[in-house]
Amino acid sequence: MNITIVNFKGGVGKSMIAHQLITGFGFRGCEVDPYGSLSDRLPEQVEKIEIQEKQLAQPKQATIFDFGGFDDVKLDQAVAYSDLVIIPFIPTLETIQGTVDTLVRVAPMNKPILLVPNMSQKENDINDAKFVFDETLGFEVEMFALPMSVALQTAINENCSILELSNQGGIKAYAYRKSANLIRDLHEKIREYNS
Repeated sequence: MNITIVNFKGGVGKSMIAHQLITGFGFRGCEVDPYGSLSDRLPEQVEKIEIQEKQLAQPKQATIFDFGGFDDVKLDQAVAYSDLVIIPFIPTLETIQGTVDTLVRVAPMNKPILLVPNMSQKENDINDAKFVFDETLGFEVEMFALPMSVALQTAINENCSILELSNQGGIKAYAYRKSANLIRDLHEKIREYNS
């Protein structure tokens, strides 16, 4: 299956989620972000698409399209190729408008949307954001929360899957198990959208 990960607000965890799906579950990556580092971190698995390019090739295997924090003509192509659109956001006032703008842009494309409140700390903040999103769209959008996690940031810093870190045994396995289970659960949720 193919997945587009997008939010017009930067710094909400798009590349972190893409990194963990690519390193943990064998997706290929397609980075559409001139400031992104995913293709530098994972050069064997991620192709960098230059901003001036107007076309995305049809993916030949399961692909994650990782977009930067902006709108782009290639977004329509990526969503057309995708089975699911993931929109990560941080449940704060500062990120709500960019997320609303993203939802309004992708909802008419008639692809399933999964909102991922990232670095979430308070359930009330998630519920407030969900209310705004549902009101804006006129229908409910499913959510999968990723709480604040130093372990996930460690996996990115070490350029590996959190699943790999949790399999190392000892103290590391204990420290990373909860975040690894969250990423596994996210992957299971994603698989529910496989057409």
